Amino acid sequence: MAHEYYPIQGIKDGVGPDGRVPIRREFNDWSQSRDPAAKNQVVLFVLALEHFQKMDPKERDSYFQIAGIHGMPYTSWDEPDVTAKEVHRKGYCVHANCLFPLWHRPYLLLYEQRIYDIMVDIIIPGLQVSRKIKDVFRKAASTWRLPYWDWAKEPKIPKLLCRPKLKINVAGKETKMDNPLFKFRMPEGQKMGEFEVELLKSPEFDDPLYVWFHNVRLSSFNSLTVRSSPQYGECIATSRCPTKEQRDPTSEAWRHGVVNTEQVNDFLGQHASITDLDYGDTAEMVYRLLTYPMDFVSFATTARDANMVSASASKVTNDMNIEFIHNNIHYWVGGDGGHMSQIPVATFDPVFWFHHCNLDRLFAIWQTLNPEQWFDADKTRPFDQKVIGMGNIITNQTPFRPFHKDKIGTLWTADDARSWFQLGYTYPELQRWEYGPDHNHKAKLLEYINNAYGVTRKQAFQLATPDNKYSGVIKMKENGVAIKDYAVSIRYSKFAMGGYPFNLEVYLRPEGETDNECRSEDFVTSVYNFSQPAEQNGETVCSNCRDLEQQDVKVTAYIPLTSYLIKKIQQQQLDSLEPVAVEKFLQGIYWRMTMVGEEISESKWKDKMNLHVEISVTEMSYPTDPQATPDFEEPETIPSLGTGGAAPIPQVPPSHMVEPVSVGGSIIIKAPFIKLDIPRQRTEAGIDLLYLDSSTGNASDEESFDVPLQMSINRVDRVLECKGKRAHRGYSGRTLLKPEPWFEANDPTIRVDIGADEFVVYINGRKIGAVRRTIQTDTITHVNYWTIFPKTPRVLGDKIAVTTYKQASLVR
Repeated sequence: MAHEYYPIQGIKDGVGPDGRVPIRREFNDWSQSRDPAAKNQVVLFVLALEHFQKMDPKERDSYFQIAGIHGMPYTSWDEPDVTAKEVHRKGYCVHANCLFPLWHRPYLLLYEQRIYDIMVDIIIPGLQVSRKIKDVFRKAASTWRLPYWDWAKEPKIPKLLCRPKLKINVAGKETKMDNPLFKFRMPEGQKMGEFEVELLKSPEFDDPLYVWFHNVRLSSFNSLTVRSSPQYGECIATSRCPTKEQRDPTSEAWRHGVVNTEQVNDFLGQHASITDLDYGDTAEMVYRLLTYPMDFVSFATTARDANMVSASASKVTNDMNIEFIHNNIHYWVGGDGGHMSQIPVATFDPVFWFHHCNLDRLFAIWQTLNPEQWFDADKTRPFDQKVIGMGNIITNQTPFRPFHKDKIGTLWTADDARSWFQLGYTYPELQRWEYGPDHNHKAKLLEYINNAYGVTRKQAFQLATPDNKYSGVIKMKENGVAIKDYAVSIRYSKFAMGGYPFNLEVYLRPEGETDNECRSEDFVTSVYNFSQPAEQNGETVCSNCRDLEQQDVKVTAYIPLTSYLIKKIQQQQLDSLEPVAVEKFLQGIYWRMTMVGEEISESKWKDKMNLHVEISVTEMSYPTDPQATPDFEEPETIPSLGTGGAAPIPQVPPSHMVEPVSVGGSIIIKAPFIKLDIPRQRTEAGIDLLYLDSSTGNASDEESFDVPLQMSINRVDRVLECKGKRAHRGYSGRTLLKPEPWFEANDPTIRVDIGADEFVVYINGRKIGAVRRTIQTDTITHVNYWTIFPKTPRVLGDKIAVTTYKQASLVR
């Protein structure tokens, strides 16, 4: 008899006219609803999940087997023709790839469909109630869909997931039961290790010389001694945020599962409650994810090259994506060693499904705002998951193993997963049957996003009130407000620590201190690397991970800092959001790596990590119109912060004092040569035209100078980045000039004609453009040649020659 595949088609019940489909509701809103249908759905869901979890782990349609698709036990699912050798110690995971949000859509649908099947085929028929009451439950089941947990707005574990026991009332009969949402319990008290969940072990650290992974020496850690540690195979239930003692494999807590809800909520709150507003920085990350311009690939994954064809329309988003936000939630819920923080066992924790349901919702919202964004083909870059049939190129027809659309085994593709309406569900914000012919649904959706997630936007308007006591923060505009906006971008090698997950924590050392204490009050933000080893005991357990490791894939994260800085202004630790003040304030920024709650010595990771930390600034404009998106220019990196190198510092002499030249005159800068190679660092050197008021300024203080024109030589993008600033203020008015052709190698010459309203710039006699004057200083008194890396060969040589002309017509 031919094998009959499980057909993942979505729930067909409850679909109404005009394209109406049931709604996946927010978990707390649904579970605490007074609506009788919702109450009945909660009862059915809990009973169905209990039955689901108690099924024999060997059964294909059991909770254990379906959770195991994501990672352990690394066996095939619903693929009878795949040999044991082909799937041995390999998984189906799709991470660090643009298919990340798409592959998880049929996965969620499978889980949702299984719960529904159990509701209508087993739970309702088995209720000891009248047919009339069964019909009421059957109707409730028809419109049930999987709820989502909006951790951005509700940064606490949903209440129903926090109770070890539940009381279920069916037609007046009350039953007390273990809560299947509190943790997953193995059927009949069996250990997970009896079903091959045993090789991944939680890393532990005591002495910095030791890394406790498992009972073998890791090839990527030749200098480290390896010892045994807690095993997930010992567990008969899942854990959230276990302590170090509770992770001991011999402890009852570890074996039977420990759920430290308060610790989970503390983790979530630590990152979400940095302001006095209702929501915090996770909400702000969601806001930017949904409102910043980017293409599909940039939105979808951490693994991205900013120079690729699919790079974002705005460079600020090159480090922003849905996957890194997803990673952090996994860590904050699982904690150090809990199931949710480890890829191979994350799906066994019941909270996984509500977390990913919210990710699917955010993906659907983004799709609604960007309906034309899709992909036809893309390099795996560096995704190459052999076990699920992907080669070097993925397309919208790439098969999503092991998910089948019908009983004969037709595999899902990306195109099949594009429309959630066709899959039988939607979300509260996406009820398109309410749009109507004159309804601007995108505008209404943006209004919801602005109000629900726009933390910095809300702060900006609060600080713009007439009684605002914080000066230097908000700029009033005709139709809104503007605020200096800061963010930290973090890039690193995903497999730097042999594939084991780790945390990168960012701190700020208080002014006047020299030691990095890593105190909780100095914490700024963190990024979690959600990964797993490609090999265990010399065998490949994840071919995707193996290939990613071989290619040393880099992953990215982008975290807003503005709310954090506003809090520091309110605490009187920072004067304003002007770049000169923020740059000085953030001089004490530093970071560390932790694994399972223990700090790892920098000497252990520095050479492997390829860590790049970058802090950028732009001016964000928020329109008063609640249905409009923010507007901003491409952010500028602050060179003195992060890992990019020291601040731009002058060469000796610090500046060329010149014969003062005013409007109508010209300045000629000549150098012996210019380096034409393209470096990794974006900006290495530049020329400043300066003005010093000798009656009030101090020539030895660089902040005393006005900078009517700064020309940064960007050799990566082959442009001159031009801007200006007042003394003791930040830069503004950025203009990009693109010389065609670029500089000539020998005798490069820059000429600047000084006009009343603009500077006109020439390179080697060719006019390349004009820069509008934002600093109305008539006279230039100094010219400064600076470089970011003073110990490396100078971009324009060691010295420049400056000649001034009172009248531009005199230039030959």
